[in-house]
Amino acid sequence: MRQTGEEDGEVELINCDYTTKRFPFTYSWWSAYGYKRHLTGDNMQDGDDMLLVDQVFAYQQCGLKIKSDLLTGNAVVLFAYGLSGSGKTYTVFGPDAVDAPEAWFKWPTPQPLWGIFPRLAFELFEEKKDGWKITMKYFQNVVDTVRDLMSTSAEEQSYKNGMRKDPDGFMDIEWCSSTLVNSWDDLRKVFQVANARKAIAPTQFNPMSTRGHCILMLEVEMPSETEGVKQRGRVYVCDLAGTEPAGDIVYALYDKVNFDDGTFEYTFKGAHADMKKTKELQEQGKKINLSLSEMSQFFMKMAELVMKKKLQPGMSIPGCNSFFLCKYLKDTMLQSRTYLFCAIRPEVQFLKYTFATLGFAKNASVVKLTPKKATTAASPGERKLMAELDAMKALVEQLQQSSNPKESKSSEDSDQAKMIAELQQKLASKQDDLKNEMTDGGGNNEAAEQQRVEYKRRGISLVANELESNQSPYFTNLDEDAFRSNRFMYILDKEKVIFGSKGDIQLMSLAVVKDHCYVKFLGDAGEVYLVGGKGDTWRNGKPVKEGEEVKLGIYDRIGMGDQLMLFRWPGKEEGCGEPMTGDDAVTEFQEGLINFRNAGGGGGGNTSELDEMKKSLQEEREKWENEKKGENEKMKSKRNEDEYQRAMASVDNQILDLLPKIKEAKQTVDLFNRVAMNFDVVLEKGNDQIPKVKISVTNSNPKYSVLLEPQNFLSKISLLKDEMMKLRAAIDGGRDYDLPERHDPLYLMFDNDFHLGTATHWPEYLCYNLETDAEEKMQDIKNSAVPYNTVGILELRWFPLFGPEEGDADKAPLDIDSDADFLGKPWTYRLEIKKATDLPVFCEEAYVEYDLFGETFTTEVVQQTTFSPVFDYSKIHHIPCVTQEFLNYLKGGLEMHIHVTQHVATPHDKIGTSSALVVESIKTGEAKGYNQEGVSKPKSDAEIRCEQLMLQLKERDDELTALKNKLIESDLKISHLEGTPVGRKNLNDAIMIDSLVNGQ
Repeated sequence: MRQTGEEDGEVELINCDYTTKRFPFTYSWWSAYGYKRHLTGDNMQDGDDMLLVDQVFAYQQCGLKIKSDLLTGNAVVLFAYGLSGSGKTYTVFGPDAVDAPEAWFKWPTPQPLWGIFPRLAFELFEEKKDGWKITMKYFQNVVDTVRDLMSTSAEEQSYKNGMRKDPDGFMDIEWCSSTLVNSWDDLRKVFQVANARKAIAPTQFNPMSTRGHCILMLEVEMPSETEGVKQRGRVYVCDLAGTEPAGDIVYALYDKVNFDDGTFEYTFKGAHADMKKTKELQEQGKKINLSLSEMSQFFMKMAELVMKKKLQPGMSIPGCNSFFLCKYLKDTMLQSRTYLFCAIRPEVQFLKYTFATLGFAKNASVVKLTPKKATTAASPGERKLMAELDAMKALVEQLQQSSNPKESKSSEDSDQAKMIAELQQKLASKQDDLKNEMTDGGGNNEAAEQQRVEYKRRGISLVANELESNQSPYFTNLDEDAFRSNRFMYILDKEKVIFGSKGDIQLMSLAVVKDHCYVKFLGDAGEVYLVGGKGDTWRNGKPVKEGEEVKLGIYDRIGMGDQLMLFRWPGKEEGCGEPMTGDDAVTEFQEGLINFRNAGGGGGGNTSELDEMKKSLQEEREKWENEKKGENEKMKSKRNEDEYQRAMASVDNQILDLLPKIKEAKQTVDLFNRVAMNFDVVLEKGNDQIPKVKISVTNSNPKYSVLLEPQNFLSKISLLKDEMMKLRAAIDGGRDYDLPERHDPLYLMFDNDFHLGTATHWPEYLCYNLETDAEEKMQDIKNSAVPYNTVGILELRWFPLFGPEEGDADKAPLDIDSDADFLGKPWTYRLEIKKATDLPVFCEEAYVEYDLFGETFTTEVVQQTTFSPVFDYSKIHHIPCVTQEFLNYLKGGLEMHIHVTQHVATPHDKIGTSSALVVESIKTGEAKGYNQEGVSKPKSDAEIRCEQLMLQLKERDDELTALKNKLIESDLKISHLEGTPVGRKNLNDAIMIDSLVNGQ
């Protein structure tokens, strides 16, 4: 990495056989601290020859320019792009782990490890003047949601909700909280709390990998040269998730290694044994990859317009609007100054990722736009106060200049000093008045207070409000997702605290019933007891029966229905170790449920409906086994049977965990008057013939269907439960509240891309440089789930090329007689994917995803309302040197996965207090919409149980009838053998037998 001029840098790849090895950029910085512990031989000299750049140098080169742009009223976008663990977060923020003593926000003055943003923010506050207003937003995109990291109640919503352009054309997320920060210390404290809510996870690339794009927006309003107008500079710090392919990710285990010089490293030990954790990260990674791919396509479109000299600030570029990152940033970037920091890893094992990052950066580097200045009008109050402040400052300065401190002080001088002191006091008061005038009218505080009062009415407290003042024992909520944990407190401040509807603490869950359980607090004895009640109650993964009393210990895990909590007691926790994480607590709870079921217990509560679901799913499982029987037999011979059985047991347990949740989902949408919706657990074809568990969601009128990943489904259910909580609170408080449009269950569930089906192509002819035959270009698309029927046609063709460069287009491709002739030679093909036809879903968006020799490719997401989306995709694939491994790969199947987002019509009614039907349903706990919608109401647990008993009764009657017949037949045979005539005696015997059998 070399810097040959002030803005002339170059990256050169060594130890590789790639054709392109040099990449020119504005800056090229070597910052691999600790490289001496890893480099050997000639490479050590290469490392020593490069200038090792520190954080101060990077800020002086770029940070000062960013600050200048910001203070002149421009918008600035900072992109940190690259592989996890490559230094993205370190570059823009510096160390930011909440538990790290070196974290930047724990220091009041600049430190060597500070990144660009903290240095920039520190200097802003050092230079802050009267009339400046600095506000901050900080949020994270995780899959299909946006999480407000600054929300005290852990607010999250669909990423499509509340995204609007402001008057200057910059995209904003209206519902995310904007916090006024008056000082550098304010900003440090706010960021520290917010950053602790960020979703991270250990992968083999990074022990603290960010699992979603994080964006911090700092806005600076300041008086401009035009009277009555304020300029608004803003900086978007975009710390993007890693670019590594989703399929490469594993949930990792690490050891922390400390060195004598005070530094440390995390050493990768291996993958976590729980494959579920890895699968969840990979599903997150798929959405991350798609959003980054779309952003890359957007940069390519901008670069093409630059080459044609057609790119203008503020213009609109069609497409690239399907995933959060582009949807939020693309219009903002077209009128901002963008600084793209592409971080790469020097290790050879990451070469392919490094090459991909450099290719993206090379294309993006040609884009240079003139930023647009944003302004806003100063209010009359602000203008008046600013004028008064300017006049008072001038008077103070005049009085200070007229006084002569060297001469002896007269009474006149003393009066003047007194006048200056009084003016300075008034000046400070006016400055406070200006701050108050510039602060928004307190709407956020009023909403927060309203929320606090409404929750308190149900016995629920917010951790953000009560934690510091509370001294009583309490439960706090636990969730598998750390973002949702530790939001609520259930304070145990009475001798008897009843949980359940109409109780002291009314948990906002449909699974918590009246008199669910209660807690005894013996304050004098310093003891707390949990007493089982009418509902399912658990302690540390074991059930608590009705009337059973168990003493609670610090950090015990309590389950009530579907609510999981942690027992805490201020002042008594010292020496009790660390509390169990929400993730581990959920695992403990699930294992407890499984053990309870295996021991003959139910799944919790009335289980008739769940039993029906289990029976139906068992039939589905058997159907799946039959469908794949032939393939299974082949695969089983190639793998360890024990591993297969463990995997299938994991599938079964996942199914059992999901069944209660789909029941709760149905209950929730019914109360929201979406009674035509239904949920089911289904199996989808997976790798190695292990089925994937999916959630099938359908709506009968209008007809919609979608397959969701369990983790995606659960996150949506969490949003619906939060909305139920808000709506119940609004109904209880007598105020108006309607669900946001995108939180309507119809949008939330169906307005998502999902894997509709797969077209399997057999590309062995590509080993011979042959073109796709006309009759092979139409490929059947098979349903992704049972019964794997045909759901459409995909049109695609492969065309052999001489080489990947533009000049190769007119050259004839190589003649290949035998696949062995390809060994050692380059392989180049152009793939064209034309369209999909006759799909069963009315699409709004669609794309095709496929893997080629370990690398994932995606078509652009096309936005067309149709059953037959047209992709018009063309991609040149090039392998510089063909190996036998590659030829073997071409002799297998190449799967093209078709993903669609279906069109969802605007629902005919709103969900909220404006709907009397919804209000009545929630108040009574009984869905009132079935009569109006003409949809059959699901059977209740009592009805299902009654049907089961009737069926059992009929089975017993049939058994008794069969038994009587057998007895009569046996008697007849005996009589015949004894030679006794069959007459009145036999008839009397039959009567006697009948009386014995029927008890008459």
